[in-house]
Amino acid sequence: MPSTVTMFRRAALLTCPRCGSRRTFIKHWLGRYERCRTCGIAWHREHGFELGPIALNVVITFASLAVGMTVAFVATAPNFPAVALTLGMVAAAIVIPLLAYPFTFTLWLAFDLASHKPEQRELEEAAAAIAAKSFQGA
Repeated sequence: MPSTVTMFRRAALLTCPRCGSRRTFIKHWLGRYERCRTCGIAWHREHGFELGPIALNVVITFASLAVGMTVAFVATAPNFPAVALTLGMVAAAIVIPLLAYPFTFTLWLAFDLASHKPEQRELEEAAAAIAAKSFQGA
């Protein structure tokens, strides 16, 4: 297994945190394959795994909105353009989660791989899936 820093760097570049391949589980911006197409590691490692990327996406969105609102309020004080700020924040609340979507899955997988390393059984399943090309989108 690579180091934690290496896994997070790879994840931030939308590559597989484990093997570093661009042939990861990202099918297209909003779609995923079952496994990394190079090393075979499953992105869905346990029941409820999707909650992590969703929570991470919410945190990224809310943090971005908080920073954006703070900067906008400081920059426009004391005459706040309420309509423009509201429309801008609504647009950002729609766009930011869509932009962050694939990154949250790779970052969460990096966090999960760093926090609990794959067991031998999981590694054997990954190798078997690659050998058999039995995962979606092979």
